[in-house]
Amino acid sequence: MHEYASERTRAEIAARITEIWSRTTGRPPDGDEHIDFYAEGGGHFLAPGMIQSINRALGVQITKLDLEQAPTIAKLTDLVYFQQTQADRSTVVPLRSLHGGCPPLFLIHGVGGNVLGFYSIAKLLESAQPVYGIQAQALIPGKQAVLRLEEMAAQYIEDMREACPQGPYHLLGFSFGGLVAYEIAQQLHAAGIQVGLVGMLDTRQPTLMREPPMRDPFHRQLAWRLREIFCRIYVRNDRFRYLLRRLRARIRSFNYSYALNKGVGRIASAARDVKEINHVAGVNYIVRPYPGKVTLFRAEEDHPMMQPLPLDLGWGAFARGGLAIKTLPGTHGGILYDPGLSLLAAELTQALKEVSERVDTPVQADQTAPDTGKTVIEL
Repeated sequence: MHEYASERTRAEIAARITEIWSRTTGRPPDGDEHIDFYAEGGGHFLAPGMIQSINRALGVQITKLDLEQAPTIAKLTDLVYFQQTQADRSTVVPLRSLHGGCPPLFLIHGVGGNVLGFYSIAKLLESAQPVYGIQAQALIPGKQAVLRLEEMAAQYIEDMREACPQGPYHLLGFSFGGLVAYEIAQQLHAAGIQVGLVGMLDTRQPTLMREPPMRDPFHRQLAWRLREIFCRIYVRNDRFRYLLRRLRARIRSFNYSYALNKGVGRIASAARDVKEINHVAGVNYIVRPYPGKVTLFRAEEDHPMMQPLPLDLGWGAFARGGLAIKTLPGTHGGILYDPGLSLLAAELTQALKEVSERVDTPVQADQTAPDTGKTVIEL
């Protein structure tokens, strides 16, 4: 059993960062953990001192890029707390109190691999709800990374059961993580282990993961793509290195796909790109019908340049126990931020309560929902 940092440790981290913040900027945050370091006069000249002080005081290794992506006290606290909990090299990271009376909820990483974005939603759930994050197996140092989603799920189940030996297990995955949650549920069910919530946050069925047709003629599509690429490059100081990283990522993605086709499912730690590994695993995942119920939390807005996606994102034909669809305001990238975040927390809390009523009776491995040939979509 792992030994994890406590809630008090997290509070101490926040207090230490607040002290360093005040000393560096000369402006106490006055209890507001969401003040932006750069917007409030921190500036790029003060950033190195801020970073050095945090690393020295808390024994972590945050970078300038980390500060740019987490420029508030709240986000910096999440980042430092996350780094500290990685010490045991497990894919399972505790996000909330481990002493609640409810079955655990596991929040599963998106294509980027980390679970930092889940701290905000974990804070909004009921205090008795234990919450863990599952970070990408390709982030764990010293281990070979697997390319098949089924193998990823099997590894995550081992770590989940080490942290929480008894089910039922609630699962919620963001984007790519929804595929992992689905496969974890399949494997747990097949082993006769209780499964609670099977949730997906704006997860497309793999046949839709390849970009759907664009609305405009080819020449306008090309112009839009070039403009998007230019904008991404323009905001970066070192454009050549950025382009070189993207080229290397594409080459690795091709190599991973080639390896899968040749039957090679593992790669060495020195030659891995987390995002590309997860992308390849997702588009090659073969979906099988799941006998239980699936809950899809769907972003209300599709990409403005793409053809509209189906309401069920392709899952209606696979959820034999029914598909519940909860629509949230915003886009795919903003689903974990307000205004959608608060609504997500409320919908998730309600879904967990409803599921808890269905998992009182242990599930046997050979018990499956009857296939009626119809899919029930609950809105």
